[in-house]
Amino acid sequence: MRRPAGVTIAAVAVFIGSGLTLLSGALMIFAFAVMPATESTPAFTRYAGLIMSVFMLGFAAWGIVTGMNLLHLREWARISIIVFSGLLLVMAVPGLLMMLVMPLPTPSVSAVPPGQSTLPLEHLMTAVRIGMAIFYALLAVLGGWWLYFFNTRPIREIFRGAAATTSSTWAPAVLAPTEMPGAPKRPVSITIIAYLALLGGCTFPILNILHLPLTFLGFFFTGGKASLIGIGFMSVQLLMAYGLLRLEKWGRSLAIYYFNFAIFNSIISVILPGAQVRYEAAITAMQNSLSLPPSPFQFPLWISLVFSLPMIAIQLWFVVTRKQAFEGPHGSTASR
Repeated sequence: MRRPAGVTIAAVAVFIGSGLTLLSGALMIFAFAVMPATESTPAFTRYAGLIMSVFMLGFAAWGIVTGMNLLHLREWARISIIVFSGLLLVMAVPGLLMMLVMPLPTPSVSAVPPGQSTLPLEHLMTAVRIGMAIFYALLAVLGGWWLYFFNTRPIREIFRGAAATTSSTWAPAVLAPTEMPGAPKRPVSITIIAYLALLGGCTFPILNILHLPLTFLGFFFTGGKASLIGIGFMSVQLLMAYGLLRLEKWGRSLAIYYFNFAIFNSIISVILPGAQVRYEAAITAMQNSLSLPPSPFQFPLWISLVFSLPMIAIQLWFVVTRKQAFEGPHGSTASR
């Protein structure tokens, strides 16, 4: 079966991006492994860098495997790049908005030699803002285009036709399309939401290792209290992921309750009086406990809603509208 040029171009782009990510992750691991901990690079920075490097290597491996199977027109690779496109949009669109509205750190007067103007530094920060905004905009366009392209009817039919005719139709069961014979009768959207929940649940131990504050009903917690809250969130997300993957009715109900609470928690954590002050105090306490220098960025707390609300609302909409998939015995009947 003839492979569309758009699929080939997407696979090449995935290979290039994965290669750069793999190289960056490997260099970060090497740098932090050989770099001794000093006052300028405390142990926390090394641990955070190593954790980030592991994530980068994982994304690179995901991309390489997806690109290889895109070239072979594997249906699960089409679904995989759709998931990746959605994540790309979730990261790129809020990043673009942040670059447009978030104030960047202004140059310190003491850092400028006497008699020289601060304009060159201000121009540099403006150039950084514009460059990062263009970068995020390009990523958003790429993610949006892939999301549209790989969901068009001709492309879906090509991938499914290749899956029906090829002798090698193996695919991860959790990403198998609902139309393939013998595949789990689960909508792709529910599969994506379940694995996002699984990924989110697995990140809470990392947040605990990094001593990051957790927000709960408008208050920020660190230390033991944050660990208990993290365990609670992690347990709910893992249980929700299991229920969604099994297409259990209780899993759908749990997901609806969880996403509604997540929306409420996000909003109340921003609009509650004194939220910004409590957030800055929690960040300062974390930096002091880890011997980190104060951050030069002033992060308005309301920007967090730009990240959280769209993603939560989209997942909630899919869970609510895919009710029919959970109606059969043990969730054996599904619809797109």
